[in-house]
Parts: sequence; C-alpha cells; structure tokens
Amino acid sequence: MTRRLLGVLVLVLASACSTSPSSAPGPRAVGGTDRPAIVRTPGARHAATRHWSAGPRLPRAVSEVGVAALGADVHVLGGYVDGHPHSTTHLVLDTATGRWRSAAPLPAPLDHVGAVALGGRLYAIGGFGAQPGGTSTVDAYDPTTDRWRAVASLPGPRAAGVAVALGGRLHYVGGKTRGQDTGEHDVYDPATNSWSTAAAMPTARDHAAGAVVAGLLYVAAGRPGELRTLEVYDPGTDRWASAPDLPAGRSSVAGAALGGLFLVLGGEDAGERHVVRDVNAYDPARRRWSTLAPLPAGRQGVGAVVVDGRLYLPGGGPVAGGSTQTDTLLVLG
Repeated sequence: MTRRLLGVLVLVLASACSTSPSSAPGPRAVGGTDRPAIVRTPGARHAATRHWSAGPRLPRAVSEVGVAALGADVHVLGGYVDGHPHSTTHLVLDTATGRWRSAAPLPAPLDHVGAVALGGRLYAIGGFGAQPGGTSTVDAYDPTTDRWRAVASLPGPRAAGVAVALGGRLHYVGGKTRGQDTGEHDVYDPATNSWSTAAAMPTARDHAAGAVVAGLLYVAAGRPGELRTLEVYDPGTDRWASAPDLPAGRSSVAGAALGGLFLVLGGEDAGERHVVRDVNAYDPARRRWSTLAPLPAGRQGVGAVVVDGRLYLPGGGPVAGGSTQTDTLLVLG
C-alpha cells in the first residue's frame, strides 16, 4: 500500500514539473539588466532557415531612400546619391527579370522620404529637401503612365518618419518636423484625398523601423538616443500599446514584415559611431524577440520590402553618417 502511494506521488510530481512550451514562462533577463531574453520561436525558426544573397547591383549608389513594393517591382526613391543629398532618383527593380530601370523622377529632390504603395499607386511622403525642416508635399505615382501628381499635403513638414499602408489608408508616423522629433500620426484617405489625425505615437522618434503585421502597426528603434522601444498601434481602437524592447538600441534602421514576424534590420549603434549587421525578429504571438542571420555587411539609412516571400534591401550606408553610399542589393530568401 505504501509503495503504491509513493508511486502515485512520484507521478504527480513528475507531471507538475513537466510544463509544455506554450505554458512555460518565458526566459528572464540575467545580469541585472532589463534587456529582453532572446529566444527561438516557431516563426523565427522558419525565418532562420533563410539566407542572404547578393542581388543585381543598383545603377547608382544610394542611402536614406524611400523603398516600397508595387506589384512585383521594388521602387527606390530620392536619397543621398554618390555622396550628395536631395535627389530626384527613381529606380525600379523588376524582381521577375532581375533588371533595374529608371522611372519618372521625383517632382523635387528629396531624401528621408516616406514611400508606400496603395491601390496601385506609389506615394512619396514628406522628406528633407530645399525647405529647411522638411517638406509637407505628398505625390502619387501611376506606373501605367509613368507620371507623378501632387495630392493633399501633410498637415505640416515631416521627414524620416514611418510610412505604411493599413486598412486601405496611408499612415505616416513620427519623424522630424522643423528639427524636432515627433510622435505625430497622420492618416491619408485616397478616396477623399484628405488627411486626418490619429492617436500620436507615445515615443517621439525619427529614423525608426515600422511594418504592419496582422493588421497592427509595429514601430521600433530610432532616434534620439538609439532607442530600443517597441510600440504597437491598433487601428480598431486608435490606441498604442507597449511591447518588449529590442535587445539593443539603434537607429537609421529598416523594418519589414516577413512570415508573421516584424523584422528590424541593420542601422547605427549607440552614439551613431558604427553600422551594425543585426537582424532581429519580433513574434507578436509570443511577444518575444529572436535573432536571424545577420546582414552580409552593415547597412544604415536603408529601407526593406518583401515581394513574393523574399526580402529586398537596396543600397544604404556602409558606414555611419551620410558620407558614403553603396549600390549593393541584399536579398533574404
């Protein structure tokens, strides 16, 4: 009888100590810091099987560009070109053929311009140009006519913000306005050609990474101070929420959504002294960060887009600051 009772107790204790991965608490940070633990998740494990390769070189060396995908084409707008700021450059990569071509130039020279595709059109939003403190100009590109036309301007001058398409509208968040960081959040409706105001991002920042995953907008990193902060916007409630910080702060990063994950790629480290190769992936389902294959070489002042499951990262600065650009195309496939 005693042996049978002991056997039951052993089984109960073994069951209590074996917890399924889904119910087990996440790893805790060590070393007395508030750095989040880096773990592997199912989505991250799938992404980790991908590798980087070199795509066809750009016709020109660029950085601080706007990057967007329109159909199977990758569009690269404005930026620093061959060491000079404010460009009307408009390069297009046909991902089916692997060939670059030039398209209608931007109406005005710009860098740090927001680029986003919606409804078969490509939008260039704000940016730094001839006007001190940024521009409020917004232009729409029609690929069927290869022409730009002006649409309703931003409420005020902005540059180096996050531009995304969400719920049939364009969201432009954060950036710099007249030399000051902002959390302003403006929404453009193409149907009415008008802007409205949404809930401001809690953290004012520029040079951040942003992307939409499962109908929510994720924004991480940025300046001032090479931020680690991750914030999430729900358009259904018009509210922002905090999420676990990046493992390390940085700015001048690229952001993209891939395989249900929010990716933060490259950038400059604390103090803006070095360019990093880091690629971090946030899994919204598990609220955890993981590390993916690093960039083949450090990049900053760059954008990233996904076409047919492959991530494209064109150009960028191989060193900190805006003195040097590259014509390389990195592809994660």
